Amino acid sequence: MFRIYEILFVVALSCVCAQSKEMTEIEALGAQPKHCTYEYAYEMYGAHCAGRGLNKIPNLKSGIEILDFSDNKLQELTEEMMSSYTSIRFLYLADNHIYNIDEAALSRFTNLETLDLANNVILELPNSIFQLPSMRKLYLRGNPIFHKAVDPLDIDRPIKAPLELLDVSDCKIKNLPDWGYLPQLRFYNISHNPLAALSIDHFAVMCNLVNVDLTDSIDNIKLCSMRPAVLWLKEKRVSFLLADYSRLNTREFENCPVPDDMVNYNATYHRCKADYLQVQSSKASRRTWLTIGGGLAGFLVGFILLLYVMHRHNVAQTKTKAEKMKQATPPDSDKNATAVLLRDIS
Repeated sequence: MFRIYEILFVVALSCVCAQSKEMTEIEALGAQPKHCTYEYAYEMYGAHCAGRGLNKIPNLKSGIEILDFSDNKLQELTEEMMSSYTSIRFLYLADNHIYNIDEAALSRFTNLETLDLANNVILELPNSIFQLPSMRKLYLRGNPIFHKAVDPLDIDRPIKAPLELLDVSDCKIKNLPDWGYLPQLRFYNISHNPLAALSIDHFAVMCNLVNVDLTDSIDNIKLCSMRPAVLWLKEKRVSFLLADYSRLNTREFENCPVPDDMVNYNATYHRCKADYLQVQSSKASRRTWLTIGGGLAGFLVGFILLLYVMHRHNVAQTKTKAEKMKQATPPDSDKNATAVLLRDIS
């Protein structure tokens, strides 16, 4: 009987151990690695640190151009933390716990093109972000930045960053912030915000706007108060996205008064266009001069190489002629023998 109990105990223990081992293996499979990995994407070297549960950016290899640090537990962004990675062009920090960004944290990131800060708890944006010379895409979705009573945008205007895409969706915005002139902006996402107003002057400074997302943002706005902005967007051929267009197709909306004086808005719009054309002209001139400079540099290098080749060719020819003359000239012993022979004959 005791033997039977012993066998049953061993079997039960084996089952428990097997189950424990199985659970350990499952946990191991589910556990995220704590270290970052490196790989190339679009011929750029990047560090992948997403979903590691990290609360600070670890020591990474220098020279990276992409950093994906999304879905972690980062709370602050400081200059000390970021100073070694100024070569980054694409920085993804979405789905962290960031509430503070130091003014100098990204001020030296002159190559930064895309910054994703979506779904954090950022209360205030540093001015330096809006002055980065290469910044084209900025994602601020899901931050309570604009929920404060005071102006959260203490920034220098006009913005120097050449923004082409700006996402401030789901940011609890009631009154759209004053960005200043954004002449290169093409895609503007202000969806899922409880907007209290929609005015022409906000869009007049975005003279190259192509698409604006207003999904679930205009439900609290009176029809007649937003009709001027809607007509303006249509006139400028800006596509606007709504979840429901039925309010704009009602007789009430059609009967709303049309603004008579659009001179000021058009003046702002044309000034924006002039600034944009000036920037584009400056870029074209810079490219032209770079092309000319590159061509001249290439010509000079080629000319110097040609002179060097000609010089080496002349040196080789001179050396060959000298060797031939040396071979044609009889040695001194032959000259003496010839002289003796001539004396004997005479």
